[in-house]
Amino acid sequence: MISGGGTAAADPSAPVPVAHAFETAVRDLARSYAPDASLSGPRPDEVLRPLREAGLVGRSFDGTFDYFYWVQPRRPLSFLGNPVELVITEEKRGAFIGCCVDDGVTLVLRAGGDRAALQQFADDLHCRLGPALNDSRSATALERSRPKVNAAELIALECHFGDINS
Repeated sequence: MISGGGTAAADPSAPVPVAHAFETAVRDLARSYAPDASLSGPRPDEVLRPLREAGLVGRSFDGTFDYFYWVQPRRPLSFLGNPVELVITEEKRGAFIGCCVDDGVTLVLRAGGDRAALQQFADDLHCRLGPALNDSRSATALERSRPKVNAAELIALECHFGDINS
């Protein structure tokens, strides 16, 4: 859910359509990476569309490193009841300059919602769920983000092509 307050806690009175659209975009992206899916799925940056339309993130990214970019929600946002600290997208955006693009999205979350629902989401879509510090993208983005966040308290939901197809 999304609220207009200044804390990361979910607001039960917040508008559900944006949160639902964001969850659907992440789900659709992960499904597009399944071995039996068509290759014409959404691009990773498209998961940000409902957040941009609602003014929860800016039109540009808050940070970048290698092939991944991240945004920090400007107002509280949660994913399956877990407050979102960062949304990291990774995709090839220009000329090929390396070997290691792993298209997908990583959500850096503060545990606080229905962990079973989050684990079920990860299991159903073959995403990874674990400590944010165990994910190099999350650790790098958190280290470079402002304001600083205690990464030891965060979890990462990683839905990348390589996670889903390994």
